[in-house]
Amino acid sequence: MRVFLTGATGFVGAPVTERLLARGHEVHALVHPEDGAPLDGRVSIVRGDLLRAGSYAAALEALRPEACVHLGWYANPKDYLSSRVNLDLLSASAALGAKLVDLGCARIVAAGTCFEYDVAQGYLREDGPLAPRHLYSACKRALGEVLAQLTAGTSTSLAWARLFFLYGPREQEGRLVRSVVDALLAGERARTSTGEQVRDFSHVADAAAGIVHVLESTLAGPVNVASGVPVRVRDVVRTIARLAGREDAVDWGAVTPRPNDPPFVCADVSKLRNSGFVPTFDLESGLRDTMEWAKGELGR
Repeated sequence: MRVFLTGATGFVGAPVTERLLARGHEVHALVHPEDGAPLDGRVSIVRGDLLRAGSYAAALEALRPEACVHLGWYANPKDYLSSRVNLDLLSASAALGAKLVDLGCARIVAAGTCFEYDVAQGYLREDGPLAPRHLYSACKRALGEVLAQLTAGTSTSLAWARLFFLYGPREQEGRLVRSVVDALLAGERARTSTGEQVRDFSHVADAAAGIVHVLESTLAGPVNVASGVPVRVRDVVRTIARLAGREDAVDWGAVTPRPNDPPFVCADVSKLRNSGFVPTFDLESGLRDTMEWAKGELGR
């Protein structure tokens, strides 16, 4: 398929790009003029700013993509939950969706978030109640609903890929796994919460493979792209410390959890698994792969 991709140089977008190419798709990536991150030479680069539709409108009309994978969003761990940039991205993404429908794009897969859900509901199903707690998740929920309305009754099919807790190569500094790995490999002590929270962790390569699987499938509407395996944060940190040979270098309780931090967030992945998707990594192999990448970064 001829695929228009946003967020191609990001944490999730980079492995999605690799997966799309490996599957034989023709990738056209919207890349900000100031973004100098390297991309595979097989990728056709469309220079433009997602927040300025006019900057890429002519290229999009000329391309007339058969499919779009929309991953571009603001993701700074320090303030992405509350940043008003989320409002700008909601508007820009809705405009992109409308244009794609007008151009007859057959398939749209866009990234949502587990934080759209009412996380007090146990294992989270796609048809479960929604209750966003942040501006970020409220805007993601709104975008999913807007895109559903835009595509209803048209030739464009929509899948809304709700992502959970990702880790792996290129993870942003300041996120849980990256911060613990960086500290322990640097010979420092890792500071973390008590770690009793339970989360659904996936290696980013599995999430990328899941997104491309959804793109190539007939799945429609919300789809949880996750592991479906509940894991305590404490067990994640302990595994990293063991792999690093520094099990005594963790300061438990040194970080205060966010207010209203839910105790349990895990996906029901029946919809994705029943479509034939099988992830590659378990927690141990995924964290080992992440640490090997981090060691390579330190050695540069």
